[in-house]
Amino acid sequence: MALRTTTSSEPVRLFISYAREERDRVEWLAHALEGAGYKVWWDAALEGGHQFAAEITRELSAADAVLVVWSDDAVHSNWVLDEAMVGRDRSCLIPVRFDTTEPPLGFRQIQVIDVEEGSEAEAVTAIGRAAGRLLSRPLPVAPRRQGKPAAVRKAKQETPLWVPFAWAIFGFIVWIV
Repeated sequence: MALRTTTSSEPVRLFISYAREERDRVEWLAHALEGAGYKVWWDAALEGGHQFAAEITRELSAADAVLVVWSDDAVHSNWVLDEAMVGRDRSCLIPVRFDTTEPPLGFRQIQVIDVEEGSEAEAVTAIGRAAGRLLSRPLPVAPRRQGKPAAVRKAKQETPLWVPFAWAIFGFIVWIV
């Protein structure tokens, strides 16, 4: 299988492979990647009635990159090993891990991205750089922030605590006069 060709306007499609025991930790990573603008597929999208083998095969083929979350359980999972082989054989494998688990033989030649929960921005940056290298183009590397821009948030945080009280006293004096 060849790597899918994407344009810079299309969102990059990431397939996440992991062992079920890591579901809670993979969920925050998937949401962080979605927040950065990636189109993420992981088995949380499977619902009753789906032919899961066919859907997994279709999504693996459509993915620009295959993220494999190595864990003690993942290195013993036939599904994870099969999905990792597809990513490796297509030259689009991005291995990640939440702990110090060593990838199994056949997957140790690719540098692993160490991911820590709570460091979504750093994980997304590292994964974005890796995917960008695979696709030969720059990609989103940090989650988009919701709400006000950072400069507005910072300015609001830097307002001294006494300022609102000074305005209140000023307003009270104007009201009396």
